[in-house]
Amino acid sequence: MALPPYTPAAPSKEPSVDYVKLVNLDLSKFDDPAGREELARQLYEAATGYGFLTLTNHGISDEVYQRQMQIANAVMTLPEEEKEPYEVTPEEDARGLYVGYKPHGPLGHKGGFPKQLDHYNILVHDPKARPHPPILRPHLQETYEVMHFIRNNILKKLLTLMAMILQVPDEVVQATHAPGGSKTEYIRYMMCEPRPKEESEKYRDIFLSGHTDWGSWTFLFSQPVAALQVLDHNDGKYRWVEHQPKGLVINFGEATERLTGGLFKATIHRVVQPPADQRHLRRIGVIYFARPADDRELVPIEGSPLLESMGANKPIDDRVFCMADYLDARKHGWKRFEYDIDRPADPTQHADFFAGEYVDPEGHKSLGKFDNVPRDVYVPTLKAA
Repeated sequence: MALPPYTPAAPSKEPSVDYVKLVNLDLSKFDDPAGREELARQLYEAATGYGFLTLTNHGISDEVYQRQMQIANAVMTLPEEEKEPYEVTPEEDARGLYVGYKPHGPLGHKGGFPKQLDHYNILVHDPKARPHPPILRPHLQETYEVMHFIRNNILKKLLTLMAMILQVPDEVVQATHAPGGSKTEYIRYMMCEPRPKEESEKYRDIFLSGHTDWGSWTFLFSQPVAALQVLDHNDGKYRWVEHQPKGLVINFGEATERLTGGLFKATIHRVVQPPADQRHLRRIGVIYFARPADDRELVPIEGSPLLESMGANKPIDDRVFCMADYLDARKHGWKRFEYDIDRPADPTQHADFFAGEYVDPEGHKSLGKFDNVPRDVYVPTLKAA
């Protein structure tokens, strides 16, 4: 089945767009010892700065890169009746199994999500070998190859740089992401449709509210429709992330923050209404979410002279979870924050992105593992001048 054509949009030319200046890692330098040292310094700068960086010369060819965008476009623009057989079930959603289409309907806390946002997830290791839409099947092998390349090549190099920063043996950091250890790593195809003025007002011009990713590293295929913003802890303002042609945009998740005692900050980011000259455009996304092994405890990596010298060698939470239990805790209400501090919600005018309760068919909350607490309003800690 042939893929429909996909032509990337032209980048925004709006002069008022305030782009953040991110560190870029050129991975072609990795095999040179001096280049690798430089990359480690740059990664440290990104980790202690915005928590976002871009990656070029990563090894994914332009052809494969473009075809992933084309596949995502094909999968996400199918008619609703063709998507329905591949939707995640409420039971799978409650267990945190991110498979198939996550519709904009009343599943879990996303009952308040705008109807113009939709996504489709493919597990790296799917024990049930779930079926996929016919348009995707001829290209599924290539998609798996992309996932495994990110996991076994790009991520592995970044973990090596992380080991250099922490001053520990490479195998110590690599062990946190043991191959095959995570049952919930996945690639996501995502789509944001243009929306009418009344919908924009209802959702405060936000497509995906401010959040931090739960896993360790997130890899986003950069695309030209501007919408991604990162919270700048220098002044507490959100700034736009600029398109890096054929590049990957990387951010750190909550698991990496915990593995480094808070040194690598989980990045607060969101997706908002594009600039005026792009608001009529559909935004297609390809994202890979990496996670530590399911049984890995989320505590600082042992034996790091750097973490010890910084006093960052103790758990940052009052309770310690392994990765699998941490996902359960976050899924069912542990540590919720309201990050869109610059756009206060008026309950009489605006929709709540977290409307509704999580479906809980297995009685998870009744086990008493954690409370479903209300969200707190996030107060950014600004960096010293």
